[in-house]
Amino acid sequence: MSDIIIKDVSHAYETEKVLADINLTIHSGEFFTLLGPSGCGKTTLLRVLAGLIRPSEGRIFAGDTDITELEPEKRNMGLVFQNYALFPNMTVKENIAYGLKIRKYPKHEIEEKCSYYMELSGLSDLRGRKITELSGGQQQRVAIARALVIEPQMLLLDEPMSNLDVALRVKMREEIRTIQRKVGITTLFITHDQQEALSISDRIAVMKNGNVLQTGAPKEIYDNPNQEFVANFVGASNRIEKAVYGKFGIAEKEDVPYVFMRPEQMKLCRDAADGVRVKIENMKFLGVYFEYEVSDGEYEYSVIEINRGGGHTGWTIGDTAYLTCKIPEKERKRSQEEGA
Repeated sequence: MSDIIIKDVSHAYETEKVLADINLTIHSGEFFTLLGPSGCGKTTLLRVLAGLIRPSEGRIFAGDTDITELEPEKRNMGLVFQNYALFPNMTVKENIAYGLKIRKYPKHEIEEKCSYYMELSGLSDLRGRKITELSGGQQQRVAIARALVIEPQMLLLDEPMSNLDVALRVKMREEIRTIQRKVGITTLFITHDQQEALSISDRIAVMKNGNVLQTGAPKEIYDNPNQEFVANFVGASNRIEKAVYGKFGIAEKEDVPYVFMRPEQMKLCRDAADGVRVKIENMKFLGVYFEYEVSDGEYEYSVIEINRGGGHTGWTIGDTAYLTCKIPEKERKRSQEEGA
């Protein structure tokens, strides 16, 4: 397998530009996710990679080989779409074997490969069932096994869990990641679900309006968003304005007008010496944690506190509290040094 390189790719539908100068490298064996809201261009980019769309500008490489002009069937890409596109009149095994049959593999090799990928996907006991007899999760596994059995150079997954309920989505994304690790296949995953992207990706590219805004490991994207859209799209975020840096112990930096703090990085205290005076405007109990909306009269902030059972002191709407940032120690030291 080779790295997949997207170089200077742009695309437009008539006068509407949907991809703008995309440059990405998806490393061999990597689970790479395109994350963004509907209409941001992520599915268009996947279809460009698959060869279903020719880009208006730019080139696609598999290693050193330019594949931009290759037809889809010559790119050896495995695709799984939102609706799975399975054949309802065929059995599980027949669906999985379809790609091998049209490539004219010998019968014994078809049998070996189908058995391996059915076992890998937990489908061995369902091999003789029709697609209409399967649950949504089982159908998804068939679609993935069918894509993998041809042993593609890359697996392309276009929001494959959008039709599943929440609990099944969580289970299936873990199964997909497990299979991908076992096979070691380069994978491009498309989703608008932030938790999904954070939980299973090696790297993430956050997209908006046809542009890639930030690329990095999940923790890097979450902890160090490079702009406000990324901060708010990949989880909730508080924007701390430069005017109140000092109140939160953050050193002023002339070229940085604001910083972002996640709600779990904020802390409510009862001691007036510990932070900014705020009023509890709203609260929600969400089982694992409490979510508070607070205001200092000028700015509003979101705060998350873990529910630790009987030890939780609790706040009620209308209470006065003091808000501070739980700045990581190395950041606090850096802030103090820069502020000195």
